[in-house]
Amino acid sequence: MEVRTEVRYACKAKGSFSWYIDLRVLGASLLAIESARYGVLRTQLYLRVNATVPPYRFTVANLTERIAQLTNRLGMCGQKDEGLVVPLALGAENRTTSNIIAANVNSLLLPRTILEVFRIFFGTGNASMTGGFFPNGMNGAIAENIIRRGLV
Repeated sequence: MEVRTEVRYACKAKGSFSWYIDLRVLGASLLAIESARYGVLRTQLYLRVNATVPPYRFTVANLTERIAQLTNRLGMCGQKDEGLVVPLALGAENRTTSNIIAANVNSLLLPRTILEVFRIFFGTGNASMTGGFFPNGMNGAIAENIIRRGLV
């Protein structure tokens, strides 16, 4: 069975032409962009790690840890997300407690499955029950397949 990794796009501008985009390249490009944004955001949060988050009485470190716990619980994936401060045993190469990028002790990111991502984005802990960032659900072949099959 052949798996196609290209998508054909056509564009009309001063004539007609088409080109192919390799989905692996597209995926890697999107991942790189989002990883950079994530790193910048967490760096800015880390600069304020001990600041209190008004109107609450907890710090940015506490907030990021609570968000990580919620993400892990919704994703039902073990510990793949972490706050900005971790125990030394979980820090990069066991050398630091700072944690700009949530990764394992070897500084490798932990992958998520499609079902884990849907559970987190929907905020329901169920990949076929809409809510959260997508209260009206999502469309497309992957989303329709998950919902049709009732995958959790």
